[in-house]
Amino acid sequence: MRTAPVLNGAAPRTPIATISCALLLLAFITVCCGAAHAELVIDGHIDEPEWQSAISCKDWQRTLPFARDEPRYGNELHILSTERGLAAAFILDQPPGERRIKPRTPRDSERLIGDTVSLMVDFDANAQIGYEFTVGLGGGIRDGLITNQNKFDRDWDGAWQHAVYETEQQWFVEIFIPWSSISMRDSRADTRTIGVYGTRYLFERGERYSCPGITSEAAVFLSDFQRMKISQHAPVTNLDIVPYGTAIADFIDDRTRFKAGADINWKASPSLWLSATLNPDFGQVESDELVVDFSAVETVFTDKRPFFSENQGIFDLRTPANGQLVYTRRIGAATDDGRSASADIDAALKLTGTAGQVVYGGFVAQEDEYHDGPGRLFAATRVALPMEHARIGYLGTWADRPALDRDALVNAVDYELAPSEDWRISGQVIRSDIGTSGMNIMNMSLARGTEVRRSEVNTHGYESWLQADFNRSSPLTHTLKLLYIDDTFDMNDLGYMERNALKQIEWETNYRVASDGGRVSGETQRLYTFYRENTDGQRLQSRFALSRDVSYASAWKAFEELRYVTSGVDDMLSRGNGPVRLDDRVSAYMDITTPRYGDWQFTLGLYAFQQGVKDYSGWVQFLAAWYPTEKLTLRVDLLPQYSSDWLLWEEGNLFGSYRAERLDYDFRLDWIPAPRHELRVKWQWIGIDAELRRAYRTDPAGNLMRTSDAVAPFTVNNLGLQIRYRYEIGPMSELFLVYARGGYNFIDDDERGVSELFRDMTEVRDADQFLIKLRYKL
Repeated sequence: MRTAPVLNGAAPRTPIATISCALLLLAFITVCCGAAHAELVIDGHIDEPEWQSAISCKDWQRTLPFARDEPRYGNELHILSTERGLAAAFILDQPPGERRIKPRTPRDSERLIGDTVSLMVDFDANAQIGYEFTVGLGGGIRDGLITNQNKFDRDWDGAWQHAVYETEQQWFVEIFIPWSSISMRDSRADTRTIGVYGTRYLFERGERYSCPGITSEAAVFLSDFQRMKISQHAPVTNLDIVPYGTAIADFIDDRTRFKAGADINWKASPSLWLSATLNPDFGQVESDELVVDFSAVETVFTDKRPFFSENQGIFDLRTPANGQLVYTRRIGAATDDGRSASADIDAALKLTGTAGQVVYGGFVAQEDEYHDGPGRLFAATRVALPMEHARIGYLGTWADRPALDRDALVNAVDYELAPSEDWRISGQVIRSDIGTSGMNIMNMSLARGTEVRRSEVNTHGYESWLQADFNRSSPLTHTLKLLYIDDTFDMNDLGYMERNALKQIEWETNYRVASDGGRVSGETQRLYTFYRENTDGQRLQSRFALSRDVSYASAWKAFEELRYVTSGVDDMLSRGNGPVRLDDRVSAYMDITTPRYGDWQFTLGLYAFQQGVKDYSGWVQFLAAWYPTEKLTLRVDLLPQYSSDWLLWEEGNLFGSYRAERLDYDFRLDWIPAPRHELRVKWQWIGIDAELRRAYRTDPAGNLMRTSDAVAPFTVNNLGLQIRYRYEIGPMSELFLVYARGGYNFIDDDERGVSELFRDMTEVRDADQFLIKLRYKL
């Protein structure tokens, strides 16, 4: 029986005397008039009279597995526009026989364990930027931005309210999003159209129910949100000043450093937002994932700094092959003179807004010692014109790096055309201009002692790509991507790209199979292939992969993939010292995830692959999660790996093939004893013991030839430990207490094995510090 009758009709009428009717009518009018001006109370009880005028999303379907049939239990989503913001109410049936999984989880956890609901809103209904608001039954929340149709960025933290309430038969989630916390196009009309997507995840059965019945795994997601017309209210202005202060006790240098700064956000109108940051920190309260990677491809990290995550969505343009035109981790990264792992930022300013249908924005950031040292200056500007079935836009970026006598200008034009629900075309044309003599960062070597190459002439280069999505709303979808990058294109000064000099064709087909009533409740079958060659006409290694993602009626899950990589040239492995020819190879991967057994859940993964000249390597992954109480979660992830032939570049055209053992260890503890209090322990360790099998040199054609050159064995001991307490004082106000320790040891001719490296991890101590940070909204 539903416990929110106000949404399901009025109570029955009762015959009474005439005068009593008049008195009751007068009282009713008085209450209603008062209620019309009352504010909603966000407590999970959907009982205010205002909800009577809410708009509902009614077309709920099961989308995980992608059956698009009737959900197992009833779901309701109601949307209400108020003077202060947008309110949403979820009403969810879940009888006592269906176990409710509701552990408390930290804010913005990538995986909110347990039963959850998500509200995603495109406030301009133009498929440019969507906002995600996710709430767990246990009270955990996650928010973020959605750009490029289906790319989620969980670095954004908004100021919004939520509440959860349970009964025996149902549970309820109430969400309130102030107009002051989101950016949207200004309008003088009485109503505005928004795009809405609501979803519920039933953890015990591994099922997802959505309204409308679409999935974020599709190539087109934002464009398919359900359109709703809501009332428009008077513009809301807002000024937020959030100063912060940190104290860092460094136990290695035996000194204490103090730092203070501020973030300022002024929403002058719904269509104009100005943000500034003074002396921001580099996010010491957040720790990156531990990575040991000897490849020639740079590792990408996320950015949790408030200035670089709030209102940043309009600058988030992506390209195939994992490219980003604006990669904000460049700002404040290691200095150009190599003396520091991070640079201080003096100040940054950002302006975003709309003018009619046009969306625009710009930002500039200046590092310390820009005029007379290794500091840098970064800037970007964005203009886009979204239309009903199309979009055209421009993005320009600028980076000035005096220490390298280098400046970089990138200009990009992007477009999108979606004339029907069956197909969509999008793409970009990009030009880079690199000025003056300076470092060619596309040819930077990652090896020790390698001489930096310099380019003495100004260069310009081009990239263009085209993507076509077919049958985007059906169970069988196809995506085609065409990519061309010339050999002088470079956007790595403010953006990110894996490589240049590339011609690539990609094809992907996804087939989502609905349940047939048997033991399989649904599955997704995927075919993915690409062909690559460089601009010199050399055929690179290409790929053909088949995968199957299966959900069973018993709540078990399994994933399997078989991959074939063709023979071809690797022109990046030698870091600019010629091609390397590699034979074709086959790899296979699988993992299985159990349902939750009592307080435990497990995942087992197996992977066999080639990463050298001929022989195979493999790893086994074992992940165990324990939920002893709803307030405490512990997880351990072990990944032992054995490589019988691991090919690494040493210098020039010299390579070493290693026999190696490796162990990746990842332990997490999340304890949330009470609302607003979080204790997190993150302990990661990677150990590698590599013994040389043989050395190779390449001939001019790229063939690997055995050589007697001396190449040393090595070990790696990499540690990252963070113990963090967070207290949420209020919106945009929090206190952090953080202890962090870690380091990286690479040692040649080390005789220790992996077990000895694990025992000696306490010797790894490049960083050892305690931090207190207070951030408070005035």
